[in-house]
Amino acid sequence: MSHPKPLLKPWLWARIDSGKFPGVIWTNSEKTEFSIPWKHALRQDSSDIDSLIFKAWAEVSGNGRAQGDASVWKRNFRSALRAKGFKMVSDNKNDAANPHKVFHWPDESASGANSSAGSQEQDEADLFEDYGLTTQDSQLGSCFDDCLYLPEDTAYLPESSASQDILQECLKGLNIGPAAEATAAFEPPPEQQQLQNQVAIGGCALPGQQQYPVTFEGAAGETGLPEQPARPIGGAVGGACDGQLAAQFLHTMNKTRDGDNFKTHFRILVYYRGVKVSEQTVENEAGIRLVYSPELKGTVLDHESGLSLVSLPTPGVMLDQTQANLTQRILDKLGDGLDLGVSSHVVYGQRRGEIKAFWSFSKFDQNQQPQEVSKLHPQVLYQFRDFVRGILDFINGKDSPPCSLFFCLGEKWPDSRPWEKKLITVEVVLTSMEFLKNLAVEGGASSLQSVELQMSLEEMMELY
Repeated sequence: MSHPKPLLKPWLWARIDSGKFPGVIWTNSEKTEFSIPWKHALRQDSSDIDSLIFKAWAEVSGNGRAQGDASVWKRNFRSALRAKGFKMVSDNKNDAANPHKVFHWPDESASGANSSAGSQEQDEADLFEDYGLTTQDSQLGSCFDDCLYLPEDTAYLPESSASQDILQECLKGLNIGPAAEATAAFEPPPEQQQLQNQVAIGGCALPGQQQYPVTFEGAAGETGLPEQPARPIGGAVGGACDGQLAAQFLHTMNKTRDGDNFKTHFRILVYYRGVKVSEQTVENEAGIRLVYSPELKGTVLDHESGLSLVSLPTPGVMLDQTQANLTQRILDKLGDGLDLGVSSHVVYGQRRGEIKAFWSFSKFDQNQQPQEVSKLHPQVLYQFRDFVRGILDFINGKDSPPCSLFFCLGEKWPDSRPWEKKLITVEVVLTSMEFLKNLAVEGGASSLQSVELQMSLEEMMELY
């Protein structure tokens, strides 16, 4: 039997009076101000005791689970305080001996609407704190300008650090410069990379080292790829006779192959905090490079790599200026960008700029295990044989395979925050796989029950 959610004010008053939560105490005799421990989880002296009050509220309010993320508990607790009119009067979270915050108990006449309005500076400070930046308020701006993403081991800066050292600490966290990556110092210049230690995936040279012609924009009619609407025509699929869809599917799949090479175009959808801000399709079978270049109109071919340059849009006019500022800072640090290309039967990714990128097959990924895109070398993200295996599994009653890759720029992901809360998310749809997947899903697994189709798919598995 579920219990109703308690009211925050009487619940919190009782917890402060109980004395059972270390550090949760009244700070004056009038009981108008109280202290809450506020220690960053990455401090060496942090423990479960520091989050007891946050966990307790999560358990009774339903805004978290007992075995959940302490940072989420803290964020929800802070949001609840602000919604009910509690005002922070002292921020001592960086106190080396006793990190805490002091809050003022709201007057009965205080409304949640008035209290939650807050200042833009406080909203931004809270967002900085959520990103793991625990430097003093006067130092937040300069540090965050140069370090949108900090590794976990550098997110907490000791109070004893001199102010002039904070920027240097942040720059170290960006993992840039000659010794930034573990083996970055050993990377030869681009012109030498083609002559020594050539990196190849699947036995085929990568863009810049192509052994096969690259299809450029405007040449879609010569690629042999099927005409690909966003979804298959319903009548063509729904009215298919037994065996007809299987034959159509096999014919279409063969058109996405050229010997051992997988062929596809790319549809790129860009989201800022969950809102789609741009969408475009690139008809270049070699792949794309995501950059930030506002002067770039449409897509431009980079002749050295064979990839099409795709610029992310400017934040433009946003009501939330904090979001706009943080998004712009990530874009400004994107540098040489993020590559996503096809080599033989492999889809690969490589980060080339300063901002770290994380990826997944689903924007609703629940495993909370961030996968970083490598900067040191091209990284295999998806193989055509994995898609073929997924189609075979679908025929046998399992889920259909993915046809998109999702990238989060500048923030670890997937984690406890949903993708809609991330500043920049990019979805890249492999249109050939999308067409085949839609063809299969709309026709139904039973329509693909063909001995010839399954044998052909199994042969493809052996080829790759």
